Amino acid sequence: MAIQAKAIKQKMKSIGSIKKITKTMEMISISKMKRAVQGSIASREYARYALELLINLAKERNISHPLLEKRSEGKILLVIIASNKGLCGGYNINISKSVAKFKTNHPNGEIEAITIGKQAERIANRSKLKIISSITDFQENISIEEVEILKKIILKEFLENQKYKNVSIAYTQFVKQLDYRPNIKEIIPIGPKTIRNIIDEIEMEKEESHFDKRSMALYLFEPSEERIMEKVIKDLLSVILFQIMIEATASEHSSRMVAMKKATESAEELLDDLKLTHNRVRQARITQEVAEIIGGAEALNTN
Repeated sequence: MAIQAKAIKQKMKSIGSIKKITKTMEMISISKMKRAVQGSIASREYARYALELLINLAKERNISHPLLEKRSEGKILLVIIASNKGLCGGYNINISKSVAKFKTNHPNGEIEAITIGKQAERIANRSKLKIISSITDFQENISIEEVEILKKIILKEFLENQKYKNVSIAYTQFVKQLDYRPNIKEIIPIGPKTIRNIIDEIEMEKEESHFDKRSMALYLFEPSEERIMEKVIKDLLSVILFQIMIEATASEHSSRMVAMKKATESAEELLDDLKLTHNRVRQARITQEVAEIIGGAEALNTN
């Protein structure tokens, strides 16, 4: 019985150490999630004004661009964003299910993938998608420079190869702290609807009244509308990708926060059960010792 009590104590010590680790990871995930959300909010301002310019130019001027044109035939280029690390609950599983469903919904269209994160590469392999590029060295604090690398890969494949009809992206949309949803959205060809779908729709609806709806027909552009659109459209793609990457990062940290919180709560419940078991074993040992003392005393009195 003494051995049993000692084993329970050792188990309690181990679980207590695990609880400290999961609690620490939970707090770290909260901090990282808040930082990612702040970055997401900060990037929206530029996107709003760039979207305003795109809407007005598309309305008033006959401007064409390869990233605006719809293609009727070709493959689908799917960018998959998942995590490099584990211990984030169902984050990667949900993305995997979305990609599998997307493939099922496009039985006749050949899909090729660009993967972001080690788990994304595994997801693509499970779905038997051809991977044309894999990036696993993105930092947790996403920078615009890293997004530019991804953008160059996408533009090279879409513009130079001319074999893709559109580019879609599979990621986890961050709604709020405990609400994050796997999503697949088309990002190329670019259009006002595409951008509105990526940038917080509710907030965009609130701010839409602030967009400058006046005609730009009397405005003079220097050097030209085409040069400006060339810059604006590619910058818009950068903002879209940055927004998506930030939301995916925030969702990952939020999912990990929830997973670590549940692990901490489970550890607390297990500790409570072990404490109760330990007290029972201790009480049984004391009772047994008292019974042995009483029995010994009675034996001496009898003699």
